[in-house]
Amino acid sequence: MSHVNKYSSLCRKSAVSLISALLAFNVMANPVSDNDAMIFDSVDTSTGPTASTSGPAVIMKHTGLQYLPVGKIDSSLSQIVFYNPKKSSNNTIGVADVYVDREFQGALREGQFSVFCLLPGKHIIEAYKNDAPHYKGKEVPRTITQLIGGKTYFVETNSDKDNGTPVPVTRVAAESQLFGYKSSATINRASAVKPCEYVGGMSQLGNVLFNFAGNKVSDIEAGGIEIVKNMAKHINSLPQIQRVDIVGHADPIGTPEFNQKLSELRAETVKKLLISYGVSGSLLFTSGEGANNPTVNCDSLESKERNYCNRANRRVDALIQSNDSAE
Repeated sequence: MSHVNKYSSLCRKSAVSLISALLAFNVMANPVSDNDAMIFDSVDTSTGPTASTSGPAVIMKHTGLQYLPVGKIDSSLSQIVFYNPKKSSNNTIGVADVYVDREFQGALREGQFSVFCLLPGKHIIEAYKNDAPHYKGKEVPRTITQLIGGKTYFVETNSDKDNGTPVPVTRVAAESQLFGYKSSATINRASAVKPCEYVGGMSQLGNVLFNFAGNKVSDIEAGGIEIVKNMAKHINSLPQIQRVDIVGHADPIGTPEFNQKLSELRAETVKKLLISYGVSGSLLFTSGEGANNPTVNCDSLESKERNYCNRANRRVDALIQSNDSAE
């Protein structure tokens, strides 16, 4: 089995495209609607899973990356955001081993997440607490689910340590917990896992979140500076880069004029940071979209919840173009 590294892909012409599958750095080309709930049925070994195909497993090695909102997935794939929530009681699932189609996908400690993509169709997706050496999740799965192309599913580990069936969660409910969570460090061994491909061809290098009404470096949320540093490192490593479009966004609070200017200033701040980390300014082009391209719609929430939800909309995205295609 050949291994695929986060920064290289054997099956795509651009290494940047693989980054979209493996990092929690995520850039939105289009707003992402709330996920459809994942529905589980009892496993019938005679009929499922049907969508798995042989091939090299995507190796997921990076650790410690903070969660940022995932992008809208291409219709040829289904995206899963799987996390192990932090618990305040002794009734905890601890370290959960995640299995996809009877193969080990990764291990999630409390406060960790994993983002991966699968082909649409029937899949066994479960997580069991510390199930070595019997590996019942791998050997005796209990439930199966039908995934739809273009959909993103948020699921959390079951609080019942003996129940491997994930719990479906809405995007808003999931991301109210996920901000501040870290990505899993374990290596994926599930051959059904595919590199994620996002609508709009956006390079999933990262988006930088800003505090409410903020546009300065000091207003960038925790982890954002490190994301910009990694953006710069990757941009400088590309041999034939043409341009980098840096697009600022704002939440819908405030006037359209204010939000437009705010989004432009945020983009300029990220541009200046990239230049300070060695990226040529001639490659960087900034623009702002105001509140016209939100990641999530938070209008139905109460004031405090709405403000927290809108964190995902106060962002700056990066689109890298190299050779003759947008990555």
